[in-house]
Amino acid sequence: MHSALHVDLYQLSSLLVHHHAGKASMPVTMSFFSRRLPRREDGSGQSARGFLLQAALGRCLEWLSGARFDEAQLATLDRQPVLGPRMDPALRKQLEEWRFEGIVDAPLDGTPLFAGTALGPDGQPVDFGGVRPSAACPYMVIQTDLLSAKLIETPLLSLLNHMTMVASKAAAVVEAAGGRPVYEFGTRRTHPQAAVDAALAAWIGGCSGSSNVEAFHRYGVPCVGTMDHFAVQAWEQAGTPRAATEHAFFKAFYDTFGGGMLLVDTYDSFGEQTGIRNAVAATGGKLGGVRIDSGISKETVWRARRLLDDLGAPSAKILLSGGLDEAVMRELADSPVDAYGVGERIVTSPDSPVGVGAVAKLCEVGRTPTMKLSRGTGKATLPGRVQVFRGENGDTVALKGEYPPGRPLLERVWEHRSPCYSGDPAAARDRAQRELAALPAEWKQPRQAALTLSPRLFKLVEQLATSA
Repeated sequence: MHSALHVDLYQLSSLLVHHHAGKASMPVTMSFFSRRLPRREDGSGQSARGFLLQAALGRCLEWLSGARFDEAQLATLDRQPVLGPRMDPALRKQLEEWRFEGIVDAPLDGTPLFAGTALGPDGQPVDFGGVRPSAACPYMVIQTDLLSAKLIETPLLSLLNHMTMVASKAAAVVEAAGGRPVYEFGTRRTHPQAAVDAALAAWIGGCSGSSNVEAFHRYGVPCVGTMDHFAVQAWEQAGTPRAATEHAFFKAFYDTFGGGMLLVDTYDSFGEQTGIRNAVAATGGKLGGVRIDSGISKETVWRARRLLDDLGAPSAKILLSGGLDEAVMRELADSPVDAYGVGERIVTSPDSPVGVGAVAKLCEVGRTPTMKLSRGTGKATLPGRVQVFRGENGDTVALKGEYPPGRPLLERVWEHRSPCYSGDPAAARDRAQRELAALPAEWKQPRQAALTLSPRLFKLVEQLATSA
């Protein structure tokens, strides 16, 4: 069971108004999307990503499958000062019995998505008297009743914003690594529950594994790790030189695991009796590799490689960690690095840390198309249920039932009360690798994206934007 209370208060207060007006069961369609690609948070206004990577769909469907109100939660609503005095027995009963029911269409996890300026069939930005809609491939298009729409919007946006941010950043980091494995080590830099979703999203985005054991338990994300400074320091003994205790711990670790990646910078990576020299000596030159967690530069990497070779450990790998990102990896491209461990720079995405701007807006009320006009703000939305077609020259957003050139991206993933998409993380990761490899190089670079509207959708936008 997942708590259905993970919702903003205004969703429930406005639901009360609709319920009292007899509109809670009215059919609606809502679209979840980003208005544009993320921008850098350094004030430059520059784009931070070339694409967004769908990675939260499986988790969203998992939440929809299990979302419930239990009696304790309903009692909480009874005593909430805004809701309690206005909650009638009929609505309380509806919430008690509520299970999500509807239809969900979405691109599958692992699909790269684009968002940005809406272009008309003539290739020009759409602008009808200040109504300037953005265009995007939605994360999800959901047909349901108004009550359900109010209950699901907030939790689904939480999942979409967080996991898409992490997966998109992970994909960018993996691309910069140039084929070298990247391991996600960011668990301690975020909330314990968010860390599990981050590990899953990073793996879908191309990371080779995660340090998070719970993500391995829940989703089968490969669990990887080296050792910690704590472990090396905890082997210290009064009256014994640190070089000797470091050597002793390295040997104990090697005897236990028969190899492994030894962390060599607790005291001095290049010391005469510590660090790399101790790692080679303690393992008889048979160590699996070394992890260097500080002082990262091309010079130190080459120095480590030469020292390992000179000491008789040419097969030992070098794994780097500690504040790494795409820029550092590009600087190290011609260095003898074998793998990277990246933590906070993936799970907090510091160059664009506020999610991906995912929002949810109504596109149909009943079966009538609607759009948010937001005249003069650039926040106008697209009306109607859409399908997105990916062609050689980019994406075309069309109304459901249109078939412009290209491959349709949205698939049916939920019908009535159950999902019809498994959400298998391994399949999502494979899909991401295939899809990203097929994208033109320029589509993966940070940029301002634009998507074309089909003629029928363009006409519908014009009609709604210019009507009274």
